[in-house]
Amino acid sequence: MDGSLSAGSERLTWAPKPAMVALSGVVALLAATAATWFALAGDPPGAVLFGVIAVFFGGTTLHGTVIRPRLLAEPSGVTVRTLGGQYRAPWRRVQCRVATTRRFGRNVRTLEIDIAADTVADDDELVVFGELELGADPHEVLEELEQRRA
Repeated sequence: MDGSLSAGSERLTWAPKPAMVALSGVVALLAATAATWFALAGDPPGAVLFGVIAVFFGGTTLHGTVIRPRLLAEPSGVTVRTLGGQYRAPWRRVQCRVATTRRFGRNVRTLEIDIAADTVADDDELVVFGELELGADPHEVLEELEQRRA
């Protein structure tokens, strides 16, 4: 369950909404169909254009499916899933904040999770989530993370 308590445990999870992932898959299939149609019709530029669109949305669908849950909060700390693996950190190493930036004439909020290095040899990690990745408003997620931390 995205953004809510999981059944029978004290875990909160956030991930892209399943409807958005499914929509991305439908767009990928439609674009692949269009690319095939343009290729058979003898229009290479159209086939390439729709082929690129199909690959992009196919990758987005795969990413939204494989990297679930994207963010997990437990009493002991947080886990962040990326294509490079999982980052687990206890609450004492985690700093969370919402950043607001202006892009394309509108304010965009992102949740920034800064994970401090455990040892001197390690690097700090900064993970930035948008609303699409979390499936929820970053301010709401921050509030729930701070309640979980307390």
